Parts: sequence; C-alpha cells; structure tokens
Amino acid sequence: MSFARHLPRLRAFGASGVLAAMVGGVGVFTAGAPAVAADLLNVKAQPAYMKQCVSQGEGFFYIPGTDTCLRVGGYLWAEGYYNTYSNYPSENDKTYSIATAGMIFDARTETEYGTLRSYMETRFKWRTADPWSDGPNGTEIEVWNMYIQFAGFTFGHAQSFFDFYANANVLGTDPGTIGDDVRLNLIGYTAEFSKGFSATVSLEDASDRASGVQSIYPVLPDVLDNYQAGIQAPDIVGNINYTGEWGQVQISGALHQVRAVNLINTLSGTEDNWGYALQGGLMFNLPTLGEGDTLYIQSAYADGAVSYLGLQDPSGEYSPPDAFLGFGGLTKVSGWNVTASLLHNWNEKWSTAVFGGYAAYDFNNQTAETFYGNSGGKNANVGGYIGFTPVKSLLLAVQYDWTYNSATDYVFTGFGPSRGSIDANRVLLFAQREF
Repeated sequence: MSFARHLPRLRAFGASGVLAAMVGGVGVFTAGAPAVAADLLNVKAQPAYMKQCVSQGEGFFYIPGTDTCLRVGGYLWAEGYYNTYSNYPSENDKTYSIATAGMIFDARTETEYGTLRSYMETRFKWRTADPWSDGPNGTEIEVWNMYIQFAGFTFGHAQSFFDFYANANVLGTDPGTIGDDVRLNLIGYTAEFSKGFSATVSLEDASDRASGVQSIYPVLPDVLDNYQAGIQAPDIVGNINYTGEWGQVQISGALHQVRAVNLINTLSGTEDNWGYALQGGLMFNLPTLGEGDTLYIQSAYADGAVSYLGLQDPSGEYSPPDAFLGFGGLTKVSGWNVTASLLHNWNEKWSTAVFGGYAAYDFNNQTAETFYGNSGGKNANVGGYIGFTPVKSLLLAVQYDWTYNSATDYVFTGFGPSRGSIDANRVLLFAQREF
C-alpha cells in the first residue's frame, strides 16, 4: 500500500454499530405510556442495519431515514523531530514531538444538479515546541479542510487551486519542501470537460498570501517593519488540468494585489499594484517501476506574489517581501522555483521517496540592495524517507531533509541577514495509523 501523498484514506469507522445502538434506543425515549423498570427489561431491541452506499465507494453508508451517504474516518500521527541549523539559537529546542489526531467526515447526497458534498477534516495536536523554535507545550486545533461542493462550486476552507505538487511524498506536520502548499478560505468553480480535462477559477482570501512590504530606506526614522496596507481584493486564481492513465498535468495562474501605506502619509495614503504567479506541473504514473510509483516535476514564477514560490526559511532571516516601497512607489520582488519528487514502492511493505527543490529571487531595486546588503537570495532543499508498512493502514518511517538559504551579493549592513548563508538539518521519526 502506498502512503505516498500523505493524504489519509478513509476507512469504515464502526459507524454501523454506533448508529444501530442509537436507533435501537429511540423507542425508549418515544414510548407514549409510562413504563416500569421491569417492563423495560422485557423490551427487545429492534436491530437497525446500515445500508451500504455503493455508488459513493468503499466505507459510505446511508444515514438511516435519509438519502445522504456518510463516510467517517481518521488517522493518528506520532512524530519525533531532531533539528539544527548553523548559528542555532540556544533558546530553541533541537528536539520536540507532536501527537496528532485527525477526524474526517464526508457526507454526500445525490441531487438533480449532481452530488452535494460536505467535507470536514480537523486535526487535534499536542506539540512540545514550534517548528525550528522553542516551547512551551500546547494544544492546537487546526481546520485542515472544511468545505461544501455543489454543481461544480467549492465553498469554504480548502487547498488553493493554484497548488499541484503540494508536498507530495513528504511526511510530517512540519514539512520543509519548496513549492506552494496552502489551505485557505475560497470560492471556486470547476468545469469538467470530456477526456479528463477540467478548468477552475477561484477567488481566494489574500490574507494567507501577504508577504509584506518593506521600505527601501531602513535608515529613515520611524521606519515600520511592514508597510503593507489593508487587504481590499482576494487573489484571483485559475488552473487548467488534464488527468489520464499516464498521469496528470496542470497549468496554474494567480493575480495578487500588492498594497502599501504611503511612505510619508502612513495614515491615509496608499500605493497599489498587482503581482502575479504562474506555475506548471507534471505527475507521471510509473507502474513499470512499482505499483503506485509516481514522479512529480513542477516549476513556478512569481512577480510581487512571493508566497506562491513556497520558500522555506527556518531561521526567519531570508524571507523576502512582496515588494519594496520608496518615494517613487512600489518595486516588486520576483523569483522562480523548480521542484521534483519520486516515490517508489519496493513491495507491499517497503517504500522510499526522495524530494528536492531550488528557488531564487531578486529585489529588483538598487537602493534596497544597498541598504539591506544583498540583491536577493537562493533557497534549496533535498530529502527523503524510508517507510515500512508491517500491517494494513500502519506506516512507520524515518525521514531526513536539508534546507539551505543564502543572500546574493551579500554585504553585512545591519539591516539584512546577519550572515551570508545558513543551512538546516532535520530528522523525523514518524508513525501513522489510518482508520
């Protein structure tokens, strides 16, 4: 069995027994006449049977008394991290752990307009430290997916329609791979065509995409850390996708508003511009190598929309803004990336994956380059895992990844990174149980 995409497959959740007990108890609470304890002992429970919803696939059952099919499932993860990078702060934890319980509910009803679907996936976590940082211990509740689909529309919190590779073949709660993998609030429409073609247009909440705006003059008094103004427009995202027996291909695009307060009048003045991102991705099925084997190749270009590059920066010193602000207006930061991932299943019990990416970006403003001491930067990452599946729905794995960041044309000025480059190593011990 392949656990490649690290997306939990749903299993029957024992729902038939639970619901049967609930239905069997209805008679006790709806009886019209009083009953004594002795009478209750003589009541024979009427068995209630869950009818399988074959049309929706494995694990779906009709909710009694309705025409809605429900599938309930989940997963548990146990993760132990060891991480370190050059110039590691002494207050940060080099080891930490995470326990995650994921619950999934998938309800579907057939209508004259097609399937009405409600999908919810929530993660309950206990983690002992933040990624690459320190503690304290704490509980987190994360809405991973929560959306409604109907007649081609998607409403709610879901994966961005810009994404394609989206950390395929990478394990763990805190993955560190280059490439966009974002869930946010959106409304989208997907048109399905014949022979595997589809097209989607989506309005997506830009608050998850804002990388900030910095002044090109950090020496000026009262310089703000972030000159970004309030969000006025959602990101406009679209894709064209083809899926066939050989694999999948997708072309994605996004428009992203870049809006900043005026450098002089920070109360009411604004500077406005639009950034964009383009991406192309390929996924090949490789049955000749092994059942479920896949190869991903993806590349993106962004101008004023840095978040779409999916840069990884554990130290926090090499995260570029969407743009720089000067007296002449906004100068957008541009960049590109390339990502690849290969999964191979040796047999039913053993699998391996390797992944890597490279990205580069440019400030495109000579004044900003002078003050911040660099003209842009580079980001690289590589990693892989070895997985063992001793029994069905249980994965035990060890994963390693290495991340590198550097500043191009680096000169120390006190306003940019404290050093020209930094690298980070991480090892993950991982256990996953699906049900």
